[in-house]
Amino acid sequence: MSLDDLRYRLLVQCPLERADTVAPIAARYQSGLVLTGPKPRSTVRHLHRLGFPAPILCDAARYTGRHRVPASAGLSADWTAEQHDLGLVALTDSGYLAAGDWPGLYRLLADAADQPPPVVVALPLAAGWFADRAQLTRLIATVNDARLPVAIVGTPYVTSGLVRLLTATVPVLVLRSDVGALGAVCHGAHAGALGVTSGLFVPALLGHHRPAVLARIVDRIPELRHLWPCRCAECLGAVPTHLDAEGIYRHSLHTQLALAGELRHDPASWRERCGRALIVHRKVAEVMPTWPVPEALHWWHELAPPTIPRQTTGEHAPRLG
Repeated sequence: MSLDDLRYRLLVQCPLERADTVAPIAARYQSGLVLTGPKPRSTVRHLHRLGFPAPILCDAARYTGRHRVPASAGLSADWTAEQHDLGLVALTDSGYLAAGDWPGLYRLLADAADQPPPVVVALPLAAGWFADRAQLTRLIATVNDARLPVAIVGTPYVTSGLVRLLTATVPVLVLRSDVGALGAVCHGAHAGALGVTSGLFVPALLGHHRPAVLARIVDRIPELRHLWPCRCAECLGAVPTHLDAEGIYRHSLHTQLALAGELRHDPASWRERCGRALIVHRKVAEVMPTWPVPEALHWWHELAPPTIPRQTTGEHAPRLG
């Protein structure tokens, strides 16, 4: 497996125990997996024995939870070696990067530079990294100077800073995100990963909602009835208001991965799809006055993407001296 095998893919991020559910769906759409958990070896070997054909990344997730570690803890060479032994591109076991933690960032990049390729440096960045333009400019320059692929982790919200970061001259992945991962892939991310699992994904609204909410919309706005039937493998043409929790999960994966295939990582297609979803949201809001029209859709629809060229091929860009 090489970094190029991940290019333009929308992956599915899931805990190890969900791998058997997710893998057949990911394979159907030529997607891939990001397995989350500290001991992925047996799961990866199991998937390989089953002939899973798509790329796999492993996320140690040391950056999350009550006992998360800081980025200053550095990286484990054993974690990288284990992934290489499994035939994978290694995703580093980085700790959390609080806003402005430059020593932690430098530690992660320095440790990763000492590890054999292919390796992607996980950067679990706090939201504050994207809030200050000068700090973000310095972050992009630092990542460019390191000349290592990076993965932004846990950024489900939309910010102009995220899209600016995608203009880095190294491959940038966006992991553990929501449907915004699709927008990121369309706007220059080397790959994206869906990591938000709550709610029923409704393609016409480009968002996750409870089945009961969709049922109310269906009842109150009959002129939109053509928008709701779903032809995914889970729904088979039915309106997805009848699904249990596992059915919702499988439906949401099918519909988001299918949408990725339709968009073909084209930014204009994504922005046009966001515009169509905004029209539907506004029609819903006319009937349901408290309905929130998502700001993220406004932002994506109106985005003028940066035109800075990016390098997206190769395991690593050549490092200087």
